[in-house]
Amino acid sequence: MKLAEWRKEQGISHYSLGSMLGIKSINPATNSQRYCLESKEKRFPKPKMVKKILEVTKGKVTLEDLYNAWWEYEESKK
Repeated sequence: MKLAEWRKEQGISHYSLGSMLGIKSINPATNSQRYCLESKEKRFPKPKMVKKILEVTKGKVTLEDLYNAWWEYEESKK
């Protein structure tokens, strides 16, 4: 399951997801949107954040899911 799908299924905002992931910036929603691949600037999470995503989603979003979502995004740019 993609992180964006999980977030929507849980009915939580990007701000809430960012907070759950321990993002301590001015606006945690910004990084959440990037990891969900739902912003102009997209980002693949670093290993420490990947681990946090797996924990927060209780394994519903896997490393393979994150990678496949990123791969689809990269392929769509071609």
